[in-house]
Amino acid sequence: MIMNEKTFNKVFNAFLLAGMVVCVTVACIMNLNKPDARVALTILSSIGALMGVVSVVLSANGNILTFVFGLVDVLIYSYTLLDQNVPMTLGLHVLYFLPMEFIGFFGWRKRGATANKAVKARRLTPKGWLNVLALFVMVYGAVLAVAWLIARYQGNVVWAKMAFDTAVTTANIVALVLMAKAYMDQWYLWTMVNVTSIILWIIVLGSGEGSSYTVVQLIKYSFYLINGINGIRIWLKLSQSEC
Repeated sequence: MIMNEKTFNKVFNAFLLAGMVVCVTVACIMNLNKPDARVALTILSSIGALMGVVSVVLSANGNILTFVFGLVDVLIYSYTLLDQNVPMTLGLHVLYFLPMEFIGFFGWRKRGATANKAVKARRLTPKGWLNVLALFVMVYGAVLAVAWLIARYQGNVVWAKMAFDTAVTTANIVALVLMAKAYMDQWYLWTMVNVTSIILWIIVLGSGEGSSYTVVQLIKYSFYLINGINGIRIWLKLSQSEC
């Protein structure tokens, strides 16, 4: 019996959600078992991570509720960053990721998205790709400059690591712009983010510095990669009318 697309999407999404929920739960339990564990903050962070998991699956399906769950995730993560005293990352989330949740929500709503109806996606033209490339270069330069200033202040400038981290951060920033504007091409950048993240955790694991938490992260980003590939498949269909 051949499964129709609607049923396949439900089964596939359930598989992804279950797998990623298990990863987040395992990570939470591991953190709670640490001697210096902060129970309330650990549980709150896990709830935020679960909201993020639901958000990425909804995003792949073009569901506008992705921004609702994404907003909760960003708010919780911003609180944990405030507690951990990491001002640069906190600023990125509060000043960029947070408002982009609202921009994306209203942008998708203008393109017909509801809780029961997928967004009317579109695709970049060749000129659009040139604009995205220009944006990527500009953001990369700005992020790299900030990263270099911070590393120089800390007396630990490692160019290879800095360039790698900057590329991932830039891809996140630009992909979120494309997501807010409902471009299917965002999924190519999300795939880049997920692949590089997997490579990063494999390197950490292979270096002998990894732990069971590293394995959890590796599995989590593997699920994200699968979700991203599924997102490409779905959004190619959602954007067919824009070809």
